Amino acid sequence: PIWASVVRDAQGWYSHPDMPEFDEGDAAKFKEWIDAQGLDVQRIWMDGDAPDLAERYLEGDGDPSALVDWQPTAPGPGWFLLALHDEENDGPVAWFARRSSAAQ
Repeated sequence: PIWASVVRDAQGWYSHPDMPEFDEGDAAKFKEWIDAQGLDVQRIWMDGDAPDLAERYLEGDGDPSALVDWQPTAPGPGWFLLALHDEENDGPVAWFARRSSAAQ
């Protein structure tokens, strides 16, 4: 994957255009793909990055616009957004990636 313009859908979700679709439970396939791309990945959870938005998103029936409003904070320079979605049991998460230092 390379840097790509982040174009989120109406629900606020995003997947990098070079990333294949993975089903829940495809952790091994995802790890194989990450390794093949020479990437390091890091997850940023909405509840840690934007607690007010997480509360709005998860409270009562939830406010889905909170996911649209969330602009996740990259872990540092050189990281790009790989995916942003709601994990079924864990809530909204942003996956950031960068070229692995071992691959450089």
